[in-house]
Amino acid sequence: MKTTSNKSNQLTEDKAFNLQSGTKHGKLPKKKKHFFDITGYFILEDLLTCKQVNNAKNSLEKVNHSAYSQIQIEQLNPQELTLFNIIEVGGAIEDAMARKRLVRHIQPLIWGTQYRLVSSQGKIRKPASSDEQLSQGGQADTRRFTGYRCGPGGEFRSLLITALIALSDTSSEDGCLCLIPGSHKSNLPHPYANKHLDDIPPLHKLPLTAGSAVIFTENISHAMKSPKEQTHHWLKFQYGPSYFMNFPKCTPSQSLLKRTANDAVKSHLLLPPYYHPEGSQ
Repeated sequence: MKTTSNKSNQLTEDKAFNLQSGTKHGKLPKKKKHFFDITGYFILEDLLTCKQVNNAKNSLEKVNHSAYSQIQIEQLNPQELTLFNIIEVGGAIEDAMARKRLVRHIQPLIWGTQYRLVSSQGKIRKPASSDEQLSQGGQADTRRFTGYRCGPGGEFRSLLITALIALSDTSSEDGCLCLIPGSHKSNLPHPYANKHLDDIPPLHKLPLTAGSAVIFTENISHAMKSPKEQTHHWLKFQYGPSYFMNFPKCTPSQSLLKRTANDAVKSHLLLPPYYHPEGSQ
């Protein structure tokens, strides 16, 4: 974390510990806290304006057809392109990861004021006949970085929160995110391996209009339906505690850090990962 030459402003172990309580820093109403705790997700409608959606979508297509040294493109399957470290393109996409309404919902879910962006991706998803497979969630999720906890006082300790922002309209049968509400609290593995999404009774479909977002704990069982007719565009941002390392291919460049240095929200999200802050020991 950044420090200054003034000793009184240096971040110490005690100061860092005092920042870890999320209760007094979070602004979420009790109803929203309860909703997230029992379901594992939020929907934020109209997070981006039409202009911002179009600019972001155009940026994804521009990156897809041009060379950007800080952005890697991978085709994980024939129908989907993933653009890693997409915030490097700047503009509407860089702004989207730090939208104040988005951060206000994410910050209380993680670790007090110790939270940061660990991954940014753009998704270009082409029409396909098959959907994704449902991820495992809850205690059966073997990924150590997806843990979820909420204390009796409404103090969340989520290790990884994902924000998916739709840049295309989706419907319940066309390209939407699906999840099993509450599965982040399950003690048992789900019995739906290799099942078609439409054949999973507790699955809940979350259609979004372009510009809206869904925030969810990565510990929830989820999958995306494939687009049926047109290519869909998405932004995917993932946030975690300040000690989380950047995910592969998602380390911010020095030029990005420099241009966001005077923006309080962006610079906080892009702070380097740390556990014991500089000057604490």
